[in-house]
Amino acid sequence: MKGYVKRDEEGKILIDSNGFITITCEDESIAFQLHLSEIDEKAEQMCFNVNGKDIYIDIYPGWETSEIDPIVETENDNDNENENDNYKANTPSTSKSGNAVFPWCDASTKIFLREYKLKKELVKNRKLKNMKLAYQEISKNLQENGFNVTPLQVENRFKTLKRAYKNMIISNRRTGRGRYICSYEQDLDEIFSARHLVPEMHGSDVEANGEDNAEGTDKLGITESVRLEAQFKRMIDNLQNCQRALKTLTSKMENRTKNSNDMQHKLLNVFIEMRDMHKEVYARVEEDRLQANQQREETNRLLGQIIKLLQIKKEA
Repeated sequence: MKGYVKRDEEGKILIDSNGFITITCEDESIAFQLHLSEIDEKAEQMCFNVNGKDIYIDIYPGWETSEIDPIVETENDNDNENENDNYKANTPSTSKSGNAVFPWCDASTKIFLREYKLKKELVKNRKLKNMKLAYQEISKNLQENGFNVTPLQVENRFKTLKRAYKNMIISNRRTGRGRYICSYEQDLDEIFSARHLVPEMHGSDVEANGEDNAEGTDKLGITESVRLEAQFKRMIDNLQNCQRALKTLTSKMENRTKNSNDMQHKLLNVFIEMRDMHKEVYARVEEDRLQANQQREETNRLLGQIIKLLQIKKEA
């Protein structure tokens, strides 16, 4: 079910003193309030579940103010200033963001996406020189259908859809309230899923060619980034596991070395004690031997004297 933000006569969003906005629906019996903090300005569309029904709300450019498109504003960086100057020389004046002047609707956006895919193939097949001319052709086609839009506004619309699509891909990995919904997801899938992009060349600007060639691989780049991020996380986990295992092994080796050193030290002390005991025993044995020699000499001397006395008595 479609939901609409309540606005005043000038088209500005009505916000109460507490920061809440009122949402009305096609079914007049359903109305609810949202706080501004629940609104993601980078989303193309948001979905809220009310009483079991999904309410889809378009997030228009200039959610906070009616003069600036914040999403497109960030896309209009310094890299595109020279191209924008060339557009302004041949087209009516617009605001910096372009979309602030022309309020894109569902019909004009669908025409733009259809024409973009056609013109993209023409550029790819070299039937159109570059995407600058393609944007001009798309602008003419929209004007023929009653939408007064300039080539710069067409280019900025593409950048806005690109940003919304990327935000949807990234945010939809999460679940819960405020899940991103994109009304043109199928068309944007066809545009951004190609591996080989249309070179949106502007003259001989090689850097611009490289930048434009990156647009069509955004979706693949996001998927590749997720894969690389998961692979990098696994590598970090494996490295941390290896570090823990190395630390444990080092600790065990240090404990074994310490235990081995303690055992060697104890054995050395035992050997030293045994050596000292052997020295002590040898000293006692040597002392006993000397005493035995002295006693034997004394005994022999006494026996010699006795023999002499017996001989003298015998002769007498």
